[in-house]
Amino acid sequence: MSKLPNDPTTGKNSERLNELAFSFKKSQALVAALECGLFTAISSGASTPEEIGAYCHIDPETADRLLIICKALDLVGEVDGRNVNLDDVERFLVQEAPTYFGDYLRFTVSTEYEEWQGYTGNLKDVSSEVPPRKLYEGDLDDADRAREFTQSGYNASLPLAHRLAKRFDFSRFKHWLDFAGGSGCYAIAACERHDGIQVTVKDHPNVVPVATEFIAKHNLQDRITAQPGDFLKAADYGGDYDLISFITPLHWYLRDDVIKTLRHAYDALPPGGGVLIVGYMLNDTRSGPVDPAFYHLQAIREGHYTGHVPSGPEYVSYLEEAGFADARYEWLLPNRLGQIEARKPS
Repeated sequence: MSKLPNDPTTGKNSERLNELAFSFKKSQALVAALECGLFTAISSGASTPEEIGAYCHIDPETADRLLIICKALDLVGEVDGRNVNLDDVERFLVQEAPTYFGDYLRFTVSTEYEEWQGYTGNLKDVSSEVPPRKLYEGDLDDADRAREFTQSGYNASLPLAHRLAKRFDFSRFKHWLDFAGGSGCYAIAACERHDGIQVTVKDHPNVVPVATEFIAKHNLQDRITAQPGDFLKAADYGGDYDLISFITPLHWYLRDDVIKTLRHAYDALPPGGGVLIVGYMLNDTRSGPVDPAFYHLQAIREGHYTGHVPSGPEYVSYLEEAGFADARYEWLLPNRLGQIEARKPS
């Protein structure tokens, strides 16, 4: 059997494999700490198991055991005898922090943990026929679940939305149609950084009321409108839009549906209009990165291929097949999300 040149695992023990096999324990411990509010308690000044237990309404012995695992996972440390959060925990997992996204982690870990249990059963007798439904449709059809999903995604996505607004020149456009716009956070960030542009956010009917609330929170009702809309339906593209975007929904769809979607966008745009995709993206050699590769594998469900994570060159080929020109791609969030752009020829 041929060996990989310069294999970094040669001569090493099984620690790496054990780490892979039991990583689920780490995620569950993290979610337990979030559920209890442990990091928020520590940020508020609680330090001893008794203080943390009182803040979190749990037994001090339970608080102590949770503290121990959080220290072992480098989530909590000690300074001058008091427990403190590590920097990233303080920034992102304390409820009062402006960059808090603990609710997103709690929601997503819970949902995906259930989806990955017994996953190997999905690998047998997979059909190439069109799947009967999408993985997340059940979540959005339930109004309470849709609200929880949309709210949890707001804080998690807002920093990335501002990153996109810095990198992409929205000021070139007058009216932007953002399909699957969720909470409206990308539209909010763009409007806060670029004067003039108007945005229509379209998503599932149960998402629209939540998006409207966030838009109002930022006092942008005069520039952003939220409406129901489905990017697979040509009729939902009607309007005077000169920019159409798809931010993170396309990996849940197969190639034919993506091409169909991009053709709808092409037909709706005026000459010179732009299309923007933000999506999970494999590297050019399709050997990773890990996070997009997980989503690519996860899209084998219930005997069907329910989605596909493209590489950058694949995204470009899709856009060219739909008629767009000057397609290009780069990483928006390195090793996770790509930023893919193109224009309708003049």
